[in-house]
Amino acid sequence: MTRLLILGNSHAAALRRAFPAITAAHPDMDLCFWGLPGGAFAKARTGPDGLLRPDPTDRISLRKAAHWGIAPEIDLTAFDQIFLVGLRFNLQRVHSLLHALQPLDLGRRPGALGVSDSLLRAALRAEVDSCLAAQMDRTPLGPRVTLMPAPYPAAAVTQTGSPLYEPLTAGTAALPDAAALMALYEAEITAGAARHGLRLALQPRATLATAFLSADRYLDDPTRDGRHLNADYGRLAFRALLDAAPLSPSAAPAAPITA
Repeated sequence: MTRLLILGNSHAAALRRAFPAITAAHPDMDLCFWGLPGGAFAKARTGPDGLLRPDPTDRISLRKAAHWGIAPEIDLTAFDQIFLVGLRFNLQRVHSLLHALQPLDLGRRPGALGVSDSLLRAALRAEVDSCLAAQMDRTPLGPRVTLMPAPYPAAAVTQTGSPLYEPLTAGTAALPDAAALMALYEAEITAGAARHGLRLALQPRATLATAFLSADRYLDDPTRDGRHLNADYGRLAFRALLDAAPLSPSAAPAAPITA
């Protein structure tokens, strides 16, 4: 039986919501979850004994761990595969870069500084590497790990006047070359993971509305939250992760994951 851990922040919770469907489709898989909301997960660290724990000095982290019902510590070496879900790869700073810099290969854009494609790639690479370096400092990662970035916010965040409105995200999504810019960004994420010997699964294309935006139908709570996605997204994300890190035939039966 393959032991598989879903690890991450609040965006990993979409996969946790899909556990009933996933376990029904993969009865020979021992599936576990360990995660915390973003700030608390960013403080969790693997100790000298090899166990990952919330920050023991942070009362909020400990309270969140109890609320989420996770184990107080977890041995990452006990798992055959680890799916680390939810790293943001400094996307907000990336949005700022994409507003300020325009690759000359894509033509000139008013208000942006024209730069070479290689310069923008280097700037994106620096953001990706800083995110990965910070995570690997807290939690040593290796070839058993497959990454999936946090999903993009939903299209609902582009609606002015909405409580979900995110002007920076909306501005990037509205850029005439948004699709090409997203491709540059995702290429740097993929290359960054490979430099560290990690596999990577990008957000499933079927869940995107357009560049930098998820489809609204995958929102978990569309009245209050434009970022966190639901179990339907979790099922598709899990399938993409499996495709990036296929398990042995005995551990991954062909039965489809259904709702």
